[in-house]
Amino acid sequence: MSITDEFKFAWPFPKNPNLLNKFLTNFALASAFVFSKLVFAPGVNRINAVNKGTLLDAIKDRTRPLLTVANHRSVCDDPLFWAIFSFREFFSNICNYRYIMAAHDICFKTPLHTWMFSHGRGVPIIRGAGIYQKGVDFCIEKLNENRWVHVFPEGRVTSEPIRIKWGIARMVMECVNPPRILPIWIHRMTDVWPASKPYYPHFGKVLALLILLS
Repeated sequence: MSITDEFKFAWPFPKNPNLLNKFLTNFALASAFVFSKLVFAPGVNRINAVNKGTLLDAIKDRTRPLLTVANHRSVCDDPLFWAIFSFREFFSNICNYRYIMAAHDICFKTPLHTWMFSHGRGVPIIRGAGIYQKGVDFCIEKLNENRWVHVFPEGRVTSEPIRIKWGIARMVMECVNPPRILPIWIHRMTDVWPASKPYYPHFGKVLALLILLS
């Protein structure tokens, strides 16, 4: 199955993005970050991160690829966990921010969704189409440019651990430069943002984020 069989729109990432495209990408990333900071504003919710410095150092290091992997408990795990960063930490590294695999049948259902999520560096992945598809190829290209790619290796929101998708292994094996892999464990995200409808933030909750050493 090719991406054209299921993905109804033109591939959203230009080979050579112009200034407008870069501006819109930064705007989308900044908007998502500000949203995450509002959800975790003082007196609203709290997020505790362990080893945040390890992730920051890896983001700043452009000498090798960065692959972060996390459990997926809520539809808003990303971008809500970005709230661990200060405004200075985020905006000083915005050009290095992650590309993330996203389900095409959820995040890319309409032209507006496609425009919005792709400018937020969401990469359309067709679940069930196998490991050889355009979205996986694109993420490998980004890793080989020493960029940061984030994945939820279970492939969907799940309350219990399930098997990791094979495409992750392909991404690691096809990196020219061995990637730095940082596992991230997100705990109690569903207390802040439920995993099922209605989707709205809860308040007065504490979220834990553990960044394991690579």
